[in-house]
Amino acid sequence: MTFRILPLFFSAAVLLMAAGCEQPNIYAEIDYNVTLAPSNTYVAGEPVVFNITGNPDNLLFYSGEPGHRYEYRDRYQTTADHANAMRLELSIQHRQGNSEALEIYYSDSFEELSSNPETDRTRLEEMYAGGMEGWTEIEFDDPGGKIDVYFDVGRELPKELASNFCLAFYWCPPEPEDVVDGENITYPHTYMDTYYVNGTLYVDIDGVEMSYKLQDIMGQTFQTDPRVDQPYVNTVNQNGRIRLNAQQDIVFSGAYYDAIQHYCTGWAFSAPRAFLSIDPDEGIVVKNLQNYLDTYEYTFEEPGTYTVTFVGTNVNYQGSSSQVKELTVTVVNPPLQTEPAE
Repeated sequence: MTFRILPLFFSAAVLLMAAGCEQPNIYAEIDYNVTLAPSNTYVAGEPVVFNITGNPDNLLFYSGEPGHRYEYRDRYQTTADHANAMRLELSIQHRQGNSEALEIYYSDSFEELSSNPETDRTRLEEMYAGGMEGWTEIEFDDPGGKIDVYFDVGRELPKELASNFCLAFYWCPPEPEDVVDGENITYPHTYMDTYYVNGTLYVDIDGVEMSYKLQDIMGQTFQTDPRVDQPYVNTVNQNGRIRLNAQQDIVFSGAYYDAIQHYCTGWAFSAPRAFLSIDPDEGIVVKNLQNYLDTYEYTFEEPGTYTVTFVGTNVNYQGSSSQVKELTVTVVNPPLQTEPAE
């Protein structure tokens, strides 16, 4: 009897304690509303006021502007029809030499090199001798000699290239002539040009501009002279090499022919790829448990029609609920100011 009664008393005590600690309003299903204030003017540069009623613990706001659209909150990749523009901006310094020795091209149909020197050397020689079919040259004014400052090269690119884009740099100083005397070869004291190149590729996707540093998108390099040891290596700090690991995005490091005893000819390619990645759109936290809010103001700087979205959530250990509220806001230009008649 004793062992049966004690558990009954213990259970009753636990129930009474639980009842005494009960807090019926810890969690409530979300129920709120957002309306536009009657006083709004909807003029660009003037605040739009949203009235908020109800009980959201947390409230997130998407303005509907580029980069802040609710439907793109989970988007990391998009399709080519969302690409509005592409632009390449390069900054180049002709460090040494006296020739126009750098050419720049782009393509949407290049396949990466095979990593077989003989195969790739033949392929690139035929590609260049054939007039660079499938490539478009970015022409620029090379000073043709050493300068102490960078010059800018900027080009708008076809937006269709966002689906597949490859950039190529051809380093092509004039090839010095060997002096052959029987079995003896003399390499002339001729300097082959050096270039520093920095740059950024910009891709506009739905009004959001994504940027890519040139150093981050470069892929392979290949030096075409068979006398170059390890022609694909681009991390060696030596004269007569192409480098991708320097302070600059690309270094075409020239040299005196008699010092290195090979030609400074070669290619640097970006990795052929699509540029359709995009950061997910972000909302603005306008309310959380730490603050009370019954109005929210936001200023649209540009005229247009915006789909504004509020996302309210209530979350704790007992459960969670959320509600999405959408409103359409049309913003117009400020009225033109007219001069008073004299």
